[in-house]
Amino acid sequence: MTKEDLQTLEKAAAKTHQSERYTQRVAALLKYVRRKAGLSARELARTVGSSHSTILAYESGKKMPITTTLMRLVHACGYSMDFSLSPRLRGDADNPKGAELQAVLDLAAEFPARHSDTPDSRMPDTQ
Repeated sequence: MTKEDLQTLEKAAAKTHQSERYTQRVAALLKYVRRKAGLSARELARTVGSSHSTILAYESGKKMPITTTLMRLVHACGYSMDFSLSPRLRGDADNPKGAELQAVLDLAAEFPARHSDTPDSRMPDTQ
């Protein structure tokens, strides 16, 4: 197996892992909002026009609802979903993820720490 083949397999495994984590987060979210709303799976299913087995499949992570269905389920439980965008750090061969943070932490470690046990030591000397 070549180095490129290994990299391809590693990328595929990482994507699968990320997808599984996302599915489990959505499942936990749905279960949480349904329970907080005091609804059974059957009651929620009836409200949104679905089956209780589909709701349970979503909550167990066996199925993944599309975004509009997810929003409809959350809304039926009395919650709303807000989205925000933030840039993701993407590593590459020249700048792996976390390398910049590690460099800052290494630099900070070179400076002596100044700690005091008493709050008065932070006050300027008034004598």
